[in-house]
Amino acid sequence: MRVLIVTHAGVDLAPLESRLRARGHTVVTAARDAEVPGVWRSGACALVVVDAHGPASPVPLLRALRSLPGGVEAVVLLLGPRSAMGTLHAAVEAGADEVLTWPADAAELELRLELAERRFARRQSRTSVPYGDELRDSLLSVSPVPTSITTLTDGRIVAANDAYFQAFGYSRDEVIGRTTVDLRLWERPFDRSQVVERLRRHGSVRGVDAQYHTRSGEVRHTLLFMGLVPYAGSPHIISFFPDITPLKRAEEELRRSEVSFRTLIESLPDLMAVFDKDARVRYANLKVAAALGYSDVRELIGKHISDIIPAEDFKSADARMHEALRTGRAALQERRLLRKDGTILHVESTTFPLPFDGEDAIVSVSHDLTERHQMQARLMLAERMASVGTLAAGVAHEINNPLAYLTANLAFAREELSKLLANGADELEPKVAGSVADARSALAEAQQGAERVRTIVRDLKTFSRVDSADNSDVDVRQVLESTLNLATTEIRHRARLSKQFDEVPRVRANESRLGQVFLNLLVNAAQAIPGGTPERHEIRVATRLGSGGRVVVEVADTGMGIASEHLSRLFDPFFTTKEPGVGTGLGLSICHSLVASLGGEIHVESEPGKGSIFRVLLPASTPAEAAQEAPPPLPPSTEKRGRLLVVDDEPLVCTALGRTLRPHHDVTLSTRAQEALERIEAGERFDVVFCDLMMPGMSGMEFYSALQERYPEQARCVVFLTGGAVTQQARAFLETVPSPHIEKPFAGRELLSLVQERLGRAAS
Repeated sequence: MRVLIVTHAGVDLAPLESRLRARGHTVVTAARDAEVPGVWRSGACALVVVDAHGPASPVPLLRALRSLPGGVEAVVLLLGPRSAMGTLHAAVEAGADEVLTWPADAAELELRLELAERRFARRQSRTSVPYGDELRDSLLSVSPVPTSITTLTDGRIVAANDAYFQAFGYSRDEVIGRTTVDLRLWERPFDRSQVVERLRRHGSVRGVDAQYHTRSGEVRHTLLFMGLVPYAGSPHIISFFPDITPLKRAEEELRRSEVSFRTLIESLPDLMAVFDKDARVRYANLKVAAALGYSDVRELIGKHISDIIPAEDFKSADARMHEALRTGRAALQERRLLRKDGTILHVESTTFPLPFDGEDAIVSVSHDLTERHQMQARLMLAERMASVGTLAAGVAHEINNPLAYLTANLAFAREELSKLLANGADELEPKVAGSVADARSALAEAQQGAERVRTIVRDLKTFSRVDSADNSDVDVRQVLESTLNLATTEIRHRARLSKQFDEVPRVRANESRLGQVFLNLLVNAAQAIPGGTPERHEIRVATRLGSGGRVVVEVADTGMGIASEHLSRLFDPFFTTKEPGVGTGLGLSICHSLVASLGGEIHVESEPGKGSIFRVLLPASTPAEAAQEAPPPLPPSTEKRGRLLVVDDEPLVCTALGRTLRPHHDVTLSTRAQEALERIEAGERFDVVFCDLMMPGMSGMEFYSALQERYPEQARCVVFLTGGAVTQQARAFLETVPSPHIEKPFAGRELLSLVQERLGRAAS
């Protein structure tokens, strides 16, 4: 016996299936009401079990079942929870034979199945209907399916049952003796002669999908079954019109929902694919095809999962899919996908089981992590640059303190030797005079070396201000000079350096950021040139005034050049033509962002084998931005002597400044700010107070605040000494206070000139 189980409520009916098969029955299943007609076409079923646990009413399905061929004889058993037994009365009236609570007791289940088999056997024994008038009386009166008998020749209706009149909405008198054409029943008229010919040849017409109009104008669906029977002594056509309108509507709703579902997933920004139980692609949206480098989604259909993930990831991916099918739980993980060209795409993927087109499937919804990885890489690079900048600032600060007293002492020693040679050269023995002259020359060379170290430290500090985004009027030529000093080692082993700096206006920019752009372009230019033959290659750096008053900076090289197909992607993040491990592919992207943030542009011209030219165009500062307050008139050149206080925690810095300043001024030295404050509190007054900014105990900032609060006239005399403000707080302090500051190391003449200027201002 063939048994149909409708399982759409999702309740576990495995024990029932096992029991039915043990009794020798063939079990078929349908997951949705819309699948029932298709299952029925392959063979009528003696027993139909409907799972009624869900919220949907089983009444439309029962009516449709009874209208199918052989559906009248079928025994229908409803399974429902005990709490819902009172709501199934309508289902019983619509054609259900039995109602059973589920899960059921094994003995009760066995008894119910036995009763259902006997009921079906009794119904089947009554299907032998005699011909002639008895056929009309029995078949037409008993059948719940709309049924009619028409003449074979002209199609006039000679008999019909009550279900027929109810379905079409006509009375018996309006129907008998007329044809369906006369009644205009059919939505789409069909060729009756073809139907009659098919009847004569095959004896029946089975399951023709047809639409008809009721008398009220409603359009309904029917499956038309026709056969030849003898009636009143001549061949006639018997027709059955089972109404499948509820099933058609369910199919249409399902179709619309599937169309909506596909439209939705096509519109999603994420990658969505459906895999069957064999891990092959059954469906994919356009985002998947585009992300994996396919021009058409159809290229993906049928591919195994091993074709779109790296081989080393297959085992874990396959296990995750089977786990989702087994447990029904969604799984989230980061995964690598294999593009068509062999490159890797990183995604975050959620997989979960879901019926698709009536079959078990695995749905994978993935989010492209490329942008996230790029942002993480940029963040890591920014953090590394910030760390390097902080380290550079710290190194510069530590170098500047000893460099300050080194340069000051060198200058003092050289001047003293110069005085000795000038005033007492005649009194010195020639050998001693020669030694003194040699010592003075050595000191001069040492001064040159110290000045070179000073320049390097100054340039290093330019690139250490990574957290300062303030723009100011910047001379691009000066920034280029500092950058070239840092890039000299990279350049000199690969090419000659030529400079052509035309007069250009200042630009509004951040000196550190602009230096970063130029340094990156210079290093790239050097790396584009093979090492070992610097005499054959050149790197040219130039500035000029461009169209529209913009400042143009060019960095040109005679290196390998760039292929034309790479030029359009040159400023894309993570794109690089360098060997793995040489570059991150972020340098030019960052340069482009920095230049764009300044309102400028960056362009490239290149030809393989002939080198490249990178051109940076920046808007010049407006006159309002470039305008600066005119300096006050300088005091008379007559040197004045003043009382000076030097506060620095480095004793050698204090000593060196004392040697430099004492021949010209009265100087008091202090290595602690607290001690200097106590001197002022005791009544001492000074014309100029040189104070280190960063000191242990009381810092220069705290010393200044104390003076400003209690001795404001002394606060106005402060000049800050700094080896490099290494904290944001210190830089903000220097920007807000009116006191000037000079950076270590400093030349003696620079210091003496500043003192005279301060004394002159005080006198005026």
